[in-house]
Amino acid sequence: MLFPGALYIGAATAALLAGPGLGRCVALATDRHPDPRLIKAVCLAAALLIAWRADGLLHGVALGTVAAAGVAAGWIDVYQRRLPDALILPAYPLVAALLIATGEPGTLLRAAACAAIGMALYGIGCAFGQIGFGDVKLAGLLGLVSGWASWEAAVLALAATIAIGGAQAVAVVVTGRRDFPYGPAMLTGTAAGIAAEPWAAVL
Repeated sequence: MLFPGALYIGAATAALLAGPGLGRCVALATDRHPDPRLIKAVCLAAALLIAWRADGLLHGVALGTVAAAGVAAGWIDVYQRRLPDALILPAYPLVAALLIATGEPGTLLRAAACAAIGMALYGIGCAFGQIGFGDVKLAGLLGLVSGWASWEAAVLALAATIAIGGAQAVAVVVTGRRDFPYGPAMLTGTAAGIAAEPWAAVL
């Protein structure tokens, strides 16, 4: 484990403090108020995952940035079927700056490649009208942070996203609904991929 126990406590504390602010962000954007307990639970789970799997402090800050933006954007996507540029786009330069600050060209190239591949794949889906352009932009951001961890994490994140999204699609067909938000599947899939990476390395 990269982080000592004290940082798990710090990460959990920061997540619980951030929860109300992210809830207010969702409320301002949608006029709907998510359950604060659920927001805090998701923030806490994300914080503990980051404390466990972050590849160093810079990666941890990048993951925290994406997680904060993702929690709010994911809820907005559920309510309004959109991923706001105001939440997704500002995270790009910060994550890129943190990547550059590592001084590791191999890590930078891998993360950039994963971001480009993710955007290309989702761009194809967008071109065929299967997903929105907001998903394409989110794919690039998630590719940066998962690719920063490893190729395995990025591949697992994509696979998990496809599995979760596929399950959602089946549920939509069964219930007769017209569409569903894909952003939460992408965010959850990326979290699952990063969490599962150690076992992929063993296999």
